Order: sequence, then C-alpha cells, then structure tokens
Amino acid sequence: MASRYRWLALAVLAAFLVGLTSCQHVRAAQPVTQYISLSYNNGSCQQNGSSGVIDIYQNQPLVFKGATSLNQFQAQFTTCPFSSCPVNSPNGSPVNVGQPTGTVGTTYNYSSITINNQSCSGVGSMGLRVKSGP
Repeated sequence: MASRYRWLALAVLAAFLVGLTSCQHVRAAQPVTQYISLSYNNGSCQQNGSSGVIDIYQNQPLVFKGATSLNQFQAQFTTCPFSSCPVNSPNGSPVNVGQPTGTVGTTYNYSSITINNQSCSGVGSMGLRVKSGP
C-alpha cells in the first residue's frame, strides 16, 4: 500500500514539473522608440520626409538622427516638448530625447534647425504634435 502512495506522489510531482516547465514568463511591453530623421536639401529641411507636422506619442521615447550621415544637427523649438532643449548633436550622432513631456494635443513648432552647420529655411511650418499612446 505504501508503495502505491509513493508511485502516486511521484506521478503527481512529475506532472507538476512538466506543467511548470511549460509556463511562459510574460514580460511587460516595452515602449517602441520613435525616430525623427532630419535631412537637408539646398536650404530646405525635412523630418521623416515631411516639411510639416509629425505626430509623436507621449509614452514612447524619441530619437533624433540624420536621414543620412551628418556631421552636425540642432533643432530648437518655440516651446520645448521634452525635458531638455535644444536637441543638439555636434557630431551628428543620434540623440535620444526620451519621452515627450509636452501636453497631449499640442503642436510644438521648430524655431530653427541647422544641419551640417547650415540653417534650414521655412522651419516654422514644421513641428511635432504630441498624441496619447498608440
């Protein structure tokens, strides 16, 4: 009789271990990084191929970078939507500005952009609009 209980206990333990190994650990979703790619073309500048306003999400980190290899870029806003402005890369490396701290629904226009030490014209129509998460 004791032998039967041992086998039953061993079977229950084996079933528990098999069930435990099949469990999956679910990780919390990480925010997806958004990118703003700056480009310069004979005085005209674009961000992500647009000369207008681009939507960004409040709960996602944002990285500014050059659309192509750049030596330098700087983006200044009329009102800063991040914890620190201007967005400045004296060597052209990508700059992670973190998650926007600006108000949802607000558009933050650029006051100036320089790329490879050349000023962009018409940047007042360019900007970022902060939206709630995707």
